Amino acid sequence: MGSIRIPAHGRYPVVRSVPAGCAAALLCMAVVWPLGASAQSAPWRTLSNENGIHLEARRIPGGRFDELRVSTSVKVSPDAVADFLLGKYLDAKNKNIRRSFLQRSPEVVVWSDVLSTPVATDRCYSMRFERQALAGGAIRVKFASLDGADAKPPADCIALRSRGEWLMTPTAVGTRLVYASLTDIGGDTPAFVVKGALSSAAVSSVRKVVAGSAGLALPQGQED
Repeated sequence: MGSIRIPAHGRYPVVRSVPAGCAAALLCMAVVWPLGASAQSAPWRTLSNENGIHLEARRIPGGRFDELRVSTSVKVSPDAVADFLLGKYLDAKNKNIRRSFLQRSPEVVVWSDVLSTPVATDRCYSMRFERQALAGGAIRVKFASLDGADAKPPADCIALRSRGEWLMTPTAVGTRLVYASLTDIGGDTPAFVVKGALSSAAVSSVRKVVAGSAGLALPQGQED
């Protein structure tokens, strides 16, 4: 996930503490939330297609926010992209995020973040990345927010929830990379207010992965 600029709009605590044993054993299940597109999902619509990065969105029945999909190509293998996602991508410093890792291996990473900005209520979330090998050399990294993974979230914080995947498919010249994400920032901020910020964060995340997995410097303005 990229850093999301959230306009100030309401403030109230929504994150509740859970028993410490839950975090220690990491037995809490992924949050019950619409994780897949249904037959009634709207078709994908193009928002932008610039510099080799194709951004699309679609409405999800019953959801406040659009699901986003970003696709592009990178001249490294799917393994190189997946290694970066579960490694340096999560280690990158961000002035707006305080991160603590709860579980880490080459296949699974679980962590908790507090996202802070000067003009908005803090957002809190715990996330799980899982690497999966697919047929034909493709790799999927699925992610979903978790309820209760962090036993001591800040007392006054709004829960952010997200789910999606990074899909890396080998090509003759490298990898076809597709990132899909559905994020609900929580609180009572109207969806249209943060629509642009969520789209920008999705594109920023893909640009970071494209550059980082190829060992290149981040594009200008993408350091945070």
